[in-house]
Amino acid sequence: MSPFSLPKYVFDDLDRFIHEIYPKSLPNSLLIAQAFCLEYPDYGKEYGLSVISNAIEEGIKNGLF
Repeated sequence: MSPFSLPKYVFDDLDRFIHEIYPKSLPNSLLIAQAFCLEYPDYGKEYGLSVISNAIEEGIKNGLF
């Protein structure tokens, strides 16, 4: 698991998704998480919206997005 409570492969998909869909500015992390879960429903079912949203917030705080 990465420090963001997601396996590296999920975080890599999330990183790629964010950079492709939101190249300039990011909306609220919950909106990003919802869009990600719609694109990757299996990740949404397995990890949940809350965990994904928290990973996005941590990524923003750490300058990854």
